Amino acid sequence: TKQQTRVIKRNAFSPRWNETFTFIIQVPELALMRFVVESQGLITGNEFLGQYTLPVLSMNKGYRRVPLFSRMGESLEPASLFIYVWYVR
Repeated sequence: TKQQTRVIKRNAFSPRWNETFTFIIQVPELALMRFVVESQGLITGNEFLGQYTLPVLSMNKGYRRVPLFSRMGESLEPASLFIYVWYVR
């Protein structure tokens, strides 16, 4: 399943989405969660900025910092996402 936030304009350094997504996961042992950050340009379209992928079962409840990496797997420190994770089994 793929879900996407709305575009945040004029706040590239510290955007806030304040959105909630719900996923129904049938086989959590095989599920991965992928975060992708893109910059939306009027002429060039979406430009890849960073990503992070992890197994769903490794996500702990609560507030979490998600580090971002390049397509080649290089750290983009200090770039990260601040998320809140909650789930029911």
